Amino acid sequence: MKLVQSLALICACAAMAGAAVAQNKPTRLAAKAPTPVQGAQSVLPTLSPADQEQLLAASQTYYGPYDCEFKQTLSVTRHPIDGYVVVTFSSKAYTMKPVRSSTGALRLEEVGNGPMLMVQIPAKSMLMDTARGRRIVDACVNEMQAKQAAPEANALGMNLPGQVDTSGIAVTQSPTVKR
Repeated sequence: MKLVQSLALICACAAMAGAAVAQNKPTRLAAKAPTPVQGAQSVLPTLSPADQEQLLAASQTYYGPYDCEFKQTLSVTRHPIDGYVVVTFSSKAYTMKPVRSSTGALRLEEVGNGPMLMVQIPAKSMLMDTARGRRIVDACVNEMQAKQAAPEANALGMNLPGQVDTSGIAVTQSPTVKR
């Protein structure tokens, strides 16, 4: 009797193992037509509505393409939800929340627990990985930043040739001193 129970138990285990292997083994039909996962949740973070401070920071963000060091590029675009931006670099897109800082710099902080941070100052921008504590790309300049960083012709207070129109000024000769 014990022998029969043991054999039955072994047969049942073998049958279950065979069924498990058959379930994990892909069929040709399954390989050709993948089925969508039912109830899959989006990995995008849930965005809370932006407050007035965030909307103000978003209005001060430099949008558009950026030229960075080592011929790299990135882009900042508006997110479909007001008050958020999307930073695209190296075929990755980061949803970010604009935050004004007390120093005048604008911080674009990745939403959720992401380590990415973009800092915009009038002269340049940089994208950083805060988890690793390093810059991803630096010296990024948007069209607006390039205009602000361009020195004015008379920034040093000196008149260069052609800056001052002297055509209407009468030139007088200084008196000569006789000895």
